[in-house]
Amino acid sequence: MDKDLAAKLELRQMAQAVLLHYREDRQQKEIAKALGVSHSKVSRMLKRAITEGLIRVEITLPKNPRLEAVLVERYGLRDAVVITGGEGRGVKENLGAAAARYFERVATNGVSVGISCGFTLYWTIHHLREGRLRDLELYPLSAEATLKLVDLFPNTLVGMMAAKYRPHVTAYALPVQLIGPMNGVIRERRRLLRNPEIRRIFNRAQNVDIALVGIGMIGEETAGFCSLAESYGVSPRRLTALGVVGEINYQPFDRRGRIVDRRELRNLTSRVLAVSAEELRGLSQRYGRHVIAVAGGKGKLRAIRGAMAGGFANVLITDEATALGLVEG
Repeated sequence: MDKDLAAKLELRQMAQAVLLHYREDRQQKEIAKALGVSHSKVSRMLKRAITEGLIRVEITLPKNPRLEAVLVERYGLRDAVVITGGEGRGVKENLGAAAARYFERVATNGVSVGISCGFTLYWTIHHLREGRLRDLELYPLSAEATLKLVDLFPNTLVGMMAAKYRPHVTAYALPVQLIGPMNGVIRERRRLLRNPEIRRIFNRAQNVDIALVGIGMIGEETAGFCSLAESYGVSPRRLTALGVVGEINYQPFDRRGRIVDRRELRNLTSRVLAVSAEELRGLSQRYGRHVIAVAGGKGKLRAIRGAMAGGFANVLITDEATALGLVEG
């Protein structure tokens, strides 16, 4: 038999097996009988269908409505999503998947979206479905850099998200701050914000329809804010001594949700062009705006509790173990 014809027949047979199994809920033995092939061949075809993209497997972890309702009431949130589980290496990806589905539920064509930083937001963008929305405007919520640290900065995540919706998307970047003496950095910051285009992008980032934000914990091996702080001489141990329990968009806060503005931290925070925590709080209080915090997992409880106390977000997506700690603490 001609190879091309054989391949077409195989593909058609695989498509029939997929439809019988997933749409008609037929068992593999029944499918084998209907198609006149062996049971093992049906099994191979279904596995191949997943590999080649004929079948897309989407995992939706169950939510806990009672915990969600308590979180909304306790912290004055607009909404909360709690996924089952909370331990292990997969919690960030599971949270990201839940956040992606939530975003696709509340977003509409043409909305403006702001993005902060972090691994959980990487997974959120990873799980967005391509081409599902049109005409979005994407903005980074901050811009920062060092000479040796490479992380999932907002400009990077904006680019990743734009790839999901191209060509029907407009994405913007903010220039990173210069590295050098503080007086030079402050002058450069002022110069940047005098540029009309940069100022326009920064102003729009402060007024997005939907903001996706991570919440960072303080720890010895925590990337992002802690690594940047350490590069400017402030260790995680020192951050803890200063009362810092977490950070949001590169701004450190204490357990009551108050920004920790100490002189030794300004060497870092002054270098970051960022939508402030106060502005995130204000955005959370505005009608029709969503500030969606996506965070959970072992070690983040104090940071998330502090962020909720600060009112920096009006939607929280977290895991069951963290949610229990938030309502019991």
